[in-house]
Order: sequence, then C-alpha cells, then structure tokens
Amino acid sequence: MSLRTFKFFAAPFSVGLCFFSLAKAQDADVIFNGTVADSCTVVADSAGTIAINTGNTVLSSTEAGGAAGAATITASTTTYEVTVDAPSTFTTAPAGSDTNTTFATTYDASGATTASGVAGTTATTLGAGSTTLAVNASATKSSGIYNSGTYSLTTTVRCTAQ
Repeated sequence: MSLRTFKFFAAPFSVGLCFFSLAKAQDADVIFNGTVADSCTVVADSAGTIAINTGNTVLSSTEAGGAAGAATITASTTTYEVTVDAPSTFTTAPAGSDTNTTFATTYDASGATTASGVAGTTATTLGAGSTTLAVNASATKSSGIYNSGTYSLTTTVRCTAQ
C-alpha cells in the first residue's frame, strides 16, 4: 500500500482588532430669560340690561328682566384694586331723563378675588390672577317717572395701582 502524504499549508494571517471610536454625545443648555411686567388689564365681556320697576322710577339691572354686565380683570400682583364708576348721564335716553336722576353701580367678584354687593365707588384689592366681575347699574328718579323710550348707560370698570 502506498503511503500518501498530505501536506497542510496554513496561510499566514493576522487577526487585527478593529476599534470603533464612538464620539461622546454632546449637549448644551439653552437658557431663556423674560420679564413679566406688573400689569392689570380689564376686558368687557358682555353688556348688561336695565329694566324698569313697577313705578317707572328706577331703571336697573337688578330689576326683573334686567341682567348684570360682565368684565374680566387680570392682575399680575396684589397691588391693584378695582372700582366701577357710575355714569353721570344716560348714553341714550328721551330728552329730560337725566333730570332728578341718581346713578349708581355695584359689583360682585369671583375668581382670584371674591366680593359681593360692593358699591361701585368702594375699592376692592384684587388677587393676583383672573377675576370675573358681575356689574350692576341703576338710575333712580327722585321725582317724576321715566318716559317710554330707549335707554342706555355706560359704566367704567377701573383697575388702579394702590
């Protein structure tokens, strides 16, 4: 039997280590600065309705058929107060309607400020945030009556620094 010889040749090779260099994640903070101004804003939300009493001597938003007007006040601090000016005359009315007439306002507050039945000329300190006002207005005859016709009046809601 013949002997066969097998030769194994090993090809020279090298094992190279491959290193991948991963970059470190980078981050940075972005800073935002701002200033909130000391402020108080008033927005008239809805008109009120004045109605007549049975004696035709009072026109008021508190009479049957009347409705309060609404305003929203937003104050950034507690350094503001609210008042509601009464009108000095009717905006629209039959001639002579202002004679012997006294105008008045009241308000109720809810939200950041709470108050009830406050005379319009009385200042109420506002809480920081949003306050809703229900504003009532009246016109009262000391003598005589209100004649038929269209009547309107305007009140002013004021937000002032204390």
